[in-house]
Amino acid sequence: MHSQYIKSVTKMLKLPCLYRASVTVVILLLYTLPGTIGHTPWKQDEAYSFGIIQHMLESGQWLVPVNAGQPFMEKPPLYYWTATAFATFFRQWLPLHDAARLASAFYFSVSCLFVAQFAEISFRAPGIGSWQVIITLALYAAAPGMIKHAHDMFTDVALLAGSAIALYGLQRVASSSNGTALDAFWLALGIVTAMLSKGVFIPAIFALTSCALPFVVRGCCTRRYWQQLCLAALIAIPLILIWPTLLFLHSPELFYQWFWQNNIGRFIGFSVPQLGAAASHFRIIEALAFFCFPAGVLALIYLLRGGWKHITHPEIAVPLLFTSFGLVVLQISSTSRHLYLLPFIAPMSVLATRGLLLLSDRFLRGWMQVMSYLFALLVLLVWGIYVAALSQQSMQWLSPLARWLPMNFIMPLHIIPLILALTATVVWCFRARWITIQGKVAAAQEWFLAILLLWGLVFTLLLPWLENARGYQAVYTRMQRAIAADWQAGDCVSSFNLGESEAPLLYYFTGILHRPIFALSPEQTEKCRWLLTESREKPVATPVGMSLIWQDARDGDNSEFLMLFKVISVK
Repeated sequence: MHSQYIKSVTKMLKLPCLYRASVTVVILLLYTLPGTIGHTPWKQDEAYSFGIIQHMLESGQWLVPVNAGQPFMEKPPLYYWTATAFATFFRQWLPLHDAARLASAFYFSVSCLFVAQFAEISFRAPGIGSWQVIITLALYAAAPGMIKHAHDMFTDVALLAGSAIALYGLQRVASSSNGTALDAFWLALGIVTAMLSKGVFIPAIFALTSCALPFVVRGCCTRRYWQQLCLAALIAIPLILIWPTLLFLHSPELFYQWFWQNNIGRFIGFSVPQLGAAASHFRIIEALAFFCFPAGVLALIYLLRGGWKHITHPEIAVPLLFTSFGLVVLQISSTSRHLYLLPFIAPMSVLATRGLLLLSDRFLRGWMQVMSYLFALLVLLVWGIYVAALSQQSMQWLSPLARWLPMNFIMPLHIIPLILALTATVVWCFRARWITIQGKVAAAQEWFLAILLLWGLVFTLLLPWLENARGYQAVYTRMQRAIAADWQAGDCVSSFNLGESEAPLLYYFTGILHRPIFALSPEQTEKCRWLLTESREKPVATPVGMSLIWQDARDGDNSEFLMLFKVISVK
């Protein structure tokens, strides 16, 4: 039926295993390294994540996540533990933040491995190199939301890996008539990873999915199925409880903040005014239309064209139920961000592959032609922005970007990134000479390669500009120069309204550990000669008995200002 591209993929599969493994590693490196290394932690999630990692690295205290001296109980610590280990090992070759961010590359690679195996079982494919698996991985990795957040230094990347492992394990449990303890182990390992990465949300979705499967899949109405689930629970529950139990014994108050306020409170809504991230009513539609594109749209096409009728088969039921329960829970939750949909891109991609197979070759050829022109224009746009930024006389043409990027930035000419970007562009332009896969595989492949190229160009050519706009190193360096003459040994800096992202980067770049004014006693407040504040308005009233020493913001940032005051009289 699909012989035109099955033959081409089959030829590829006949290549030596070492060659195929090498190609896989190269693709992973091309995908993971741009955006993972080469820039400081950016606001929002990266900054506080790095603050926790740096504290663990310096203090050796791994139980309580601490950000710039303050307990930060939003998420469990598995990702922070992993990133601290990576930072310890790779810091001799890379800047500390880049070494820590390699944990994201590790977890994303693990997620790809298990998404491939999940797709292999779902399609009953002959191996993870089959064309169905290739399409699934391309749709998974090339979703705009995925390629953005897979490079971020934050816990959701570990959650991706946990979700993929658990999906693979649950699919094995649901599909096999004589499952083994290994199937239950993979399910348990994934749930433990997800729980210790982000909290109870994804484990709860797996619990709902597992309990619902027997109602729609006859093969799951067996003693064997429930035995496998019980075995997975026996493995997972003790491992899940270790960290929360130790946390509760250490501090019931911190346990309360993590479990009740950040898990239950965010869902029900009573802690949203305090913690933020209020949900949008249209978040699911927005995510399917862009964040998960094209996997979300193709999965919807498959279901609307009758795919839901096959829910009695475990290979459809597992991804469909897991995604459906997740989207419903997110829709009714009081707090939500688009990135919360990351764990559902994998099951969407499996369903989307089936949706792609329903589209005609004629439609796909037209789609590929339109996409080729669109991405060619986008590639030219990135190059045009880079060239205009290099020649300062052309900066007026870039004024629409002033909302995100400072127009006074002088773009440096870095030879190695330029050569890499030129090479990638040339290879993409002549890709048809080396890649001969046709049909449905080609459609997914074209999307993946175009997204990969655009991401690579942005994070080679435009990275210095992005770092200048989003990083805090420059602004804190300017602050350090401004106070150098008046700074005395033993000085401390109290803070008011300093954000969870700004505080850890202040410590990272200057060595100054802020002391929130609400946490200081009157005696301690009097001893702090400096006060650092953050405000959305400029200027703010100068505190009594103090003078304004320095005020600044990130280049091009007109919404968040940092102001440093110094005591001029002590009462």
